[in-house]
Amino acid sequence: MKVVINNINVSIEKDQTLELKKEIIKRGIKEENIEKIEYSKRSIDSRKKTDIKFVYNIEVTLKNDVDISSLTNVNPFKENEEVNYKAKDGIERVAVIGAGPAGLFAALRLCELGIKPIVYERGEKVDDRDKTIDEFIKFSMLNPNSNIQFGEGGAGTYSDGKLNTRVKSGYMNKIFLELVANGAQEQILWDYKPHVGTDVLKVVVKNLREKIINLGGEFHFNTLIKDLIILDGKVKGIKIQNLKSPILVEENVLFDHVILAIGHSSRDTYRMLHKHGVFMENKPFAIGARIEHPRVDIDTMQYGKMCSHPNLEAATYSLTYNNRDEERGVFSFCMCPGGVIVNAASQEGGTLVNGMSYSQRDGRFSNSALVVGVKANEFGDELFSGMEYQDQLEKKTYDIIGNYGALYQNTLDFLKGKTTNRKIESSYEMELKSYDLNNLFPEVISKNMKMAMGYWEKTQRNFISEHANLIGPETRTSAPVKVTRNEFGESVNTKGLYPIGEGAGYAGGIISAAIDGFKVVDLAFATL
Repeated sequence: MKVVINNINVSIEKDQTLELKKEIIKRGIKEENIEKIEYSKRSIDSRKKTDIKFVYNIEVTLKNDVDISSLTNVNPFKENEEVNYKAKDGIERVAVIGAGPAGLFAALRLCELGIKPIVYERGEKVDDRDKTIDEFIKFSMLNPNSNIQFGEGGAGTYSDGKLNTRVKSGYMNKIFLELVANGAQEQILWDYKPHVGTDVLKVVVKNLREKIINLGGEFHFNTLIKDLIILDGKVKGIKIQNLKSPILVEENVLFDHVILAIGHSSRDTYRMLHKHGVFMENKPFAIGARIEHPRVDIDTMQYGKMCSHPNLEAATYSLTYNNRDEERGVFSFCMCPGGVIVNAASQEGGTLVNGMSYSQRDGRFSNSALVVGVKANEFGDELFSGMEYQDQLEKKTYDIIGNYGALYQNTLDFLKGKTTNRKIESSYEMELKSYDLNNLFPEVISKNMKMAMGYWEKTQRNFISEHANLIGPETRTSAPVKVTRNEFGESVNTKGLYPIGEGAGYAGGIISAAIDGFKVVDLAFATL
């Protein structure tokens, strides 16, 4: 028999297992009847800095059945019911474009249905991609098809592997179990803010690829989708180009079904879709910079004098500010405790940054995007106005620096509108150039960043200081367009085309993208 007990508070200074057992016994369960204790969720309550607590939801396996009605605040355990789908008749060849989380999990779901997908990825396998990125950092020679944005595992592989999401889905548990089965830490099954880390994610995506291959799937890396073959509003195939071939020959491959998991930076693919009249629309996104602190400052801000306690990991934060007059949000995004800032360029002559952490999150610095919401059509009424503004900002930054570096400014100097006249310490490994970011961003961005930072300076200790620096720009928070689809996951005007994940505008992170891949496959290709 298994039961559930929620909201158990245990001081971080106490023996966690012993205290949990005491709490179970308090509720009327005899110690000798406890067979196993498992976490279903653990979060941190750090509101009182002198008494930080872990908050647990647990599942307790009992040796003998008990009458739950005689116990205090103990609930019955309910098994997740899994729906057994099977493939629709007549589904054979399915192409999956992109090997990020949406594409990988869509391919895995197809395999589970008995459909053998062919996955095309413009970037390299993750080990080769890793070498290419290292060479880029050292020599500033960009591969526009294999970088922080493109390659096996997608952009999420180089972003810490944060797995928290606001999405509620019955697929959630399956996604997490699949990640653990392929090498992720078991802790992600119960941690309130689970993360894997870039180092571990590289192993996970390789294992996922091998699993898909063993189930009948097929992968083609260094393969760019140059075009769709569309006849009478229906997909008939794709035109591919092998980027490693000495002769760049395009080849037509016939498919009746194409799953489009291209990621949010595939600007060339968006333009190709537009050429064919595939229906797309503008969507909101966000622009700003990374804010970087010494990790100890953020740990102290969140945990006070307890910040060095061995039971506590590097601290996270999530900050929001609402400019009600403009109905505009300013917020932290993709927070990387103990992490590093990396160059996330994917187009020649343009530069930008992102953040990532390794599994131990033990670096000297912590960073987060600090971004301002941009409304659809704010930079123009054309479909690609937002995307083109991103591009312009990245090129402007490149021209200021003269290479794939980044611009920096101390937070206090940014608020005063003056250039920082000293070098800074940073996790960023490429060139850093001092610049007044007020002159980089349009006024709507810089003004709202300053409003939010001024507010946080008063409410968050250590957040705005001589040790806190802005490094930018951060432009690729999400896709600036949506490839619109119907209730079955299919393009609203192009039969056989299934846009999924962040690149389609339907996800905002690793888990939401993976869920979207699973969901659309079931909607489009499965039946009960």
